Amino acid sequence: TWGREGLVNGEQILRVFLLGTPKNRTSLATWETLMQQESQAYRDILLWDFMDTFFNLTLKEIHFLNWAAEFCHNVKFIFKGDADVFVNIENIVDFLERHNPAEDLFVGDIIYNARPIRTRKSKYYIPETMYGLSIYPAYAGGGGFLLSSCTMRKLSRACGEVELFPIDDVFLGMCLQRISLKPILHEGFKTFGIVKPSAAPHLQTFDPCFYKDLMVVHSLKVAEIWLMW
Repeated sequence: TWGREGLVNGEQILRVFLLGTPKNRTSLATWETLMQQESQAYRDILLWDFMDTFFNLTLKEIHFLNWAAEFCHNVKFIFKGDADVFVNIENIVDFLERHNPAEDLFVGDIIYNARPIRTRKSKYYIPETMYGLSIYPAYAGGGGFLLSSCTMRKLSRACGEVELFPIDDVFLGMCLQRISLKPILHEGFKTFGIVKPSAAPHLQTFDPCFYKDLMVVHSLKVAEIWLMW
């Protein structure tokens, strides 16, 4: 589907999967076998020795940026996204043709003036002792974001200067604040899915007409990604 490698509008697309170890240790042996087979066949896996859980996503963010800064010297731009997103690579490449990889760029569905959740039962609960301010810095909502190689290297350095934070999206927003870079809100990124326009009540939100001009839509099931492709 959209994750395939190859040429798109004359630009070479490469793909890597970012993984930690599974939380369910009972199936670890089978998982390791499958990972080895995938890695040997496609050489497209980055695997780190920490459990792949929600609160470890910040570690994944840091390790990926450090890896990219060290080994991806010829990369112009990076799209980083979740597994449950639909991405229109052609639209992204068209958008990037107007930008210079040597200049700062960070694009996504940017969330402004979000407040820390103080409710203990919430998945996103953050106590005041961890974050005392009332507002988070601007950050890209989950699903995916786009950045230049220039920004990638700056964020890699900033990750070592900003205190770890358990919500990866917010942590990256803190890193953007550290390097004094304002992220760009783009209407082509739909973090919370597609809202049916009132002028077209007959259309379904899974209609291709909603997707042809977008860049990223979150979230879709695997079968839906295949069908949309």
